[in-house]
Amino acid sequence: MEQCPTAHVLIFPFPALGHVNSMLKLAELLGLSGIHVTFLNTDFIHERLVRYTDIETRFSCYPGFQFKTVCDGLSADHPRALDKFIEVYDSLNSKTKPLLREMLASNQLGSNTRPSLTCIIVDGLTSSFTSDIANELQIPVIYFRTINASCFWPFFLFLI
Repeated sequence: MEQCPTAHVLIFPFPALGHVNSMLKLAELLGLSGIHVTFLNTDFIHERLVRYTDIETRFSCYPGFQFKTVCDGLSADHPRALDKFIEVYDSLNSKTKPLLREMLASNQLGSNTRPSLTCIIVDGLTSSFTSDIANELQIPVIYFRTINASCFWPFFLFLI
């Protein structure tokens, strides 16, 4: 009987710690399932995770797990605070999007020991530009909303 190839998922959260923490929980669940996971952070967020947590130790028990980083296009001294959301989002769209596209198109996330990507899981906030790339490269996308149920309910009611 032929064995199915192992899945390889790219997880790309919006670069804010609350979004990253939710996506890290999802990454752990996928890692427990034996799925190869590449967790893509911006350089700024990843540096903070490494400096203030034991994130690399926490995920070292998952053999198919790797962290990768991408530039968010903002200067090191940019505050990246909630009131600067539009600046962060615009920079992701204009600066990070082409970097992500190149990373995926050149298969920088695959290797001899890691299969090519089979799926991308993106934060709902980054869906507008990641879906363009995924559609172009014919990689399936799953949109993952990182907000809790009490925050989701008003959005849901607004859409009805």
